[in-house]
Amino acid sequence: QRLEPVVEPVASAFAEQTEQTVVPAEPITPIVVENPISTGVAAAPLVDAPLQALDVVLAVVAHKTKRSLADVSPQKSIRALVGGRSTLQNEIVGDLHKEFGSKVPDKAEDFSLQDLAAAIGAFGGSLGKHTQSQLARLFSNKMPGGFSLSSARSTLQSVYGLGPQRQDALLLVALTMEPSSRLSGDAEAKTWIDSVAQAYAAKAGISYAATSGIVGSSGGQSGAPAISSAEVEKMLQKQHEHIRQQIQVLARYAGIDTREGAKLAEFEQFKSAQMQTKLDNIQAEFGDVLIDGASPLFDARKARHFDSSWNWARQEAYELIQRAIASCTSGSAATSPLTVDDASIQRLCNRSNSGLVQMLAGSLSILQAANDNSLEPAVCIVSQLHSTCAQALTQLPVYRELSAPTAPQVDIDPNGTVMYSEIPRTGEPSFAKFVEHMRQPAAIGEPPFIHLKRPSKGSAWSYCADLSATYYDGLNKMCGSGLSFAGKTALVTGCGRGSIGADIVCGLLSGGAKVIATTSSYSRKTTLFYEDMYRTHGARGSELIVVPFNQGSTGDVKKLVEYIYSDTGAAKGLGWDLDFVFPFAAMLDIGSFATNLGSHSELSQRILLTNVLRLLGSIKDTKERLGYNSRPTLVVLPLSANHGNFGGDGLYGECKAGLETAFNRWKSESWQDYLSIAGAVIGWTRGTGLMSGNNIVANGIERVGVRTFSTREMAFSILGLAHPLICCTACSQPIWADLDGGMGLIADLGDVASKTRQKIQQKSSLLKTMSREAVLDFAAKHPPFVVVPVSVEDVVPLAKPKHHFPMPCHYEQLEHLRHLQGMVNLDKVVVITGYGEVSSFGNAETRWEMEAYGEFSLEGCIELAWIMGLIKHFNGALKATGAMYVGWVDAKTEEPVRDTEVKARYEEYILAHTGIRLIEPELAHGYDPNKRT
Repeated sequence: QRLEPVVEPVASAFAEQTEQTVVPAEPITPIVVENPISTGVAAAPLVDAPLQALDVVLAVVAHKTKRSLADVSPQKSIRALVGGRSTLQNEIVGDLHKEFGSKVPDKAEDFSLQDLAAAIGAFGGSLGKHTQSQLARLFSNKMPGGFSLSSARSTLQSVYGLGPQRQDALLLVALTMEPSSRLSGDAEAKTWIDSVAQAYAAKAGISYAATSGIVGSSGGQSGAPAISSAEVEKMLQKQHEHIRQQIQVLARYAGIDTREGAKLAEFEQFKSAQMQTKLDNIQAEFGDVLIDGASPLFDARKARHFDSSWNWARQEAYELIQRAIASCTSGSAATSPLTVDDASIQRLCNRSNSGLVQMLAGSLSILQAANDNSLEPAVCIVSQLHSTCAQALTQLPVYRELSAPTAPQVDIDPNGTVMYSEIPRTGEPSFAKFVEHMRQPAAIGEPPFIHLKRPSKGSAWSYCADLSATYYDGLNKMCGSGLSFAGKTALVTGCGRGSIGADIVCGLLSGGAKVIATTSSYSRKTTLFYEDMYRTHGARGSELIVVPFNQGSTGDVKKLVEYIYSDTGAAKGLGWDLDFVFPFAAMLDIGSFATNLGSHSELSQRILLTNVLRLLGSIKDTKERLGYNSRPTLVVLPLSANHGNFGGDGLYGECKAGLETAFNRWKSESWQDYLSIAGAVIGWTRGTGLMSGNNIVANGIERVGVRTFSTREMAFSILGLAHPLICCTACSQPIWADLDGGMGLIADLGDVASKTRQKIQQKSSLLKTMSREAVLDFAAKHPPFVVVPVSVEDVVPLAKPKHHFPMPCHYEQLEHLRHLQGMVNLDKVVVITGYGEVSSFGNAETRWEMEAYGEFSLEGCIELAWIMGLIKHFNGALKATGAMYVGWVDAKTEEPVRDTEVKARYEEYILAHTGIRLIEPELAHGYDPNKRT
């Protein structure tokens, strides 16, 4: 546009000067190209071939072992190919399970790759989750910008004539030929694709059809003079150069820099290349696991608040009353006296309020007015609840541990199945006995199983009998009269299902504390878990706030502290000053040795150590800025006696040892006015995410004199550190709580665990072999009556749809309606019976599942997946394999889908597109409520 005012007059003047000298052009002779350029001409398509399981298995193993396909022999097993590296072996088997699901047989590492592929059999003929994710990573990390997986597939189809399934097979080869660094441009990417295509052609024994094309319809037979394509290219270049020179002349005349945009583009490309190099270096240095694992999750808008303890108190009281009445009317109360367990009474006392007392008083009046002697036991129960709750109105809620300690038990049935369970511990009917046993010496001349230490000379810590006695008194109070946390606030991270942190949250809530709990797996299922936790343990004045949080993210650490301490005004924070912090978030890193520490281990270190210190530093800095220097926050650090004793657990030992520096930082970095430190050396705790795999060896550990703990027992011991006297002591000096149950006294604990596990596995394997041999022997003796049992892997469980239709009444049950007979002529009355529904949750039964239980059952997911068109029923030969199949298939891919796979595969989509939600434009003819004007 800027050239137009100049170009037009210049062009006109140029035309006037040359108008008289223009010579008519001679007729142009047609040109036929001898060797035409084939660019853009589609290749002849090859016959598509289904993807084989062996192709996938070979590619997965080659990619994981960083070998070429030629170096991976199908006759060798995974165990032989990895050369004894058990961690790599387990990772490969895990990747295959992710790829093929339950089709992977047991002991897959001992099969030859060829036999393993045969055992897997038909699998749908398409890439699975693992290979898809690896291809996505390959193209995002190693290909130039704009060259995506879809671009590569388009090239494979247009240039090489490969169909979708041959493209999948070629991309598997591409995984084993991954470039060492990011390719710089499309030219390099196409060269790499070509090399992969040639390697695939050699492997598959195919050749690509040559492309051809001739300019002119005569196919080169016209007799006109012919020139080569090089001459045509030369002529085009000269023409383009002439045009470019004319444009430059006009631009100079107008004072315009024609390279202004090009210069800017070159500068931006240079900056982009620099940034891409930096990103590539970061990715190569830190790895995908650390980069993805450090992504922030915190969002204050997703905070879930639970504080309606009064409501759950009324519901529990109502249920107790109705059970008592039902026992009386059924006659069972006459044979066995009615009682209410102490835990239920304690929960009602903790949640007692005037509305609950009025409800109990009203229920008592109604029962007494009935004048029914059979209800007398129920009257006594309600009267007891009323008087107890009325007295509790003036008392603070307390945490009382009224359950019984448990012990580990391992059983191996005659078929060789190993079964683990928790049973009541012999000699410990209550937690009072637990405290009594734990204050006994762990060994002759050694401190008790659990005790407290004070700092002594230098950096050493020594057992303190006086401080430990105070600690034991606090524990006895928690299982006696109880310990109140009313008015206290706490932060607990790492408090998922089955964790020590979850039991700590339960104890704090029952004592009346306000707790903010974090979760790295924020979902409806997770929030329902915390809702149930509050429903059971929430006391009067307590509150549970659940927020998404990633302890591996520095940004989340800062946002979480800001949310807790900022006021409730514009910042929409909580306005709390924390009394307790339990930073218990952890990450499993089993199988990582010093020889293969990777991105996963560094993320684990960030969660266990680095960001714990960042969290403490952020709290200290915030309290200092706000002037909160008179109420130090007690931080309970999760320490461990495992400083590399077991091996193969990454940087776990280093992180736990690193946390111990907080004791020195408390003084050297002046934390005294803002934080107090208590380090809890956590012993062998059964059932946690880190230790659940070791449950079966807990018995063997206890046989050498070590006490193992349930999560509740360990949480009880840790909450003893929140006793006011212990907190007061921690304000003047850090406290070391040794709760390891004597684990630190056993030097070769790792060997003990290994030998115990080996014995269990040997016995299990022997019993399995004997059981199967017994069946085979019996089958040989009685062939007409016995068939060899099919292995469990061959049996595919099916869903069990249940239709809860109302039970029809018998004629005698309608006797009370006899007086209506004759009112209408039934011969002329139309009666429509039945029930049905189409709602946002599907039909009546699926809606009831969500409203009653908070989740869809397997059968509900199948019904909704069918209603929503995600699956369809199939009866016939599968296109991919030709095998006969009856069952569900995916509506898009027609891949077989087992009943048991439907919930895991489609539930997330079903939940996102059911229930009350914003209008979905694709279901409302394009109407989008977010785009209203």
